[in-house]
Amino acid sequence: MDKFYKIVILLIVSLNASCQMKNKYEWDSYTCQPRLSVKGNENVYCVEFVRGDIITLEGIPATLPFGGSSGRWGDSGKSWTSQHGTPIGADVIYYAGYEDKFYHLKTDFPVEEMKKAVDTTYQYYDDNHEKFSGLIFGFAPQGMVVVWKEYGVIRIELGRYQAEVITDDKELEKKLFRDWSMNREEVKARDFMPNASCAQWDMYRKRYTFRVVMQNENPNLRLFQYCFTNYNGEQDIIFMPPLPATSYDNRALPQILEMDWETSGRERFRGNIFLNEKVIFEKFKNFKAEDKQEFEVKISKDNKKLELFLNNQPVEVDSVRIYKGSVMYKGSY
Repeated sequence: MDKFYKIVILLIVSLNASCQMKNKYEWDSYTCQPRLSVKGNENVYCVEFVRGDIITLEGIPATLPFGGSSGRWGDSGKSWTSQHGTPIGADVIYYAGYEDKFYHLKTDFPVEEMKKAVDTTYQYYDDNHEKFSGLIFGFAPQGMVVVWKEYGVIRIELGRYQAEVITDDKELEKKLFRDWSMNREEVKARDFMPNASCAQWDMYRKRYTFRVVMQNENPNLRLFQYCFTNYNGEQDIIFMPPLPATSYDNRALPQILEMDWETSGRERFRGNIFLNEKVIFEKFKNFKAEDKQEFEVKISKDNKKLELFLNNQPVEVDSVRIYKGSVMYKGSY
């Protein structure tokens, strides 16, 4: 074969392999932080990035979004250009105005876990499947950084990491503030919080062993799913057509518990229970991580009342909402 054609074929094979890998391992990067409004700053915990590199196994460049973090804990609310490859670490420099500090996060992710993560697909109801779709970086006070793996609507914590304070930061200050309308002293005057602490977000990460059981007065009730939105930023869906109870799992405490059920072909519902942070953490504070606890959800026969119990004791919640459901399942009436 002519040498020129051999080179062309090799280039085509290489390009095809690169395209296949990019298509297979395509995901988004996101950043977030706790949501808090202070002295006119509606997002005081927002951090600003000087560098935001994500390290990939294949050596493909990947980055965090430009600018600052957004959204709320565990949820950015902003999209960004798709990234490619298997993410195995991060090299990030950022500025936390509320502490007036520059931080450097240089960390590795567990390689085997990330190789498995990009090849994992979740089925969360009927025939809906979600592949690995993103990494979310959350920035809390005192250099605390939490990273979550995203699979569509499912979020799973990868780990908690510690960024280190950069003491010699004058060049970083020049680089970051050269195009700002405020200088460093003005940002500090507006945002500085001398007692900022990561304790609250570390508390959110505590895990307990519990299950959820549904008790109902209507023999026609069919339960289709539980959706957990947890205080630690994780979100999980348990699809369970005939079963009234989940298995005992070690997980963070739920902030919102959502469920879908039917009692006839014309009676389809979605219910949301919004838990009270102070109440639920007080109830769990003396429980050991391995001790088994049980949440009970009780639905009235007319589908108008939804109550939450913990180990047979009623739990005060912030609110309960019941909507007419619209999702059809394979097991629907």
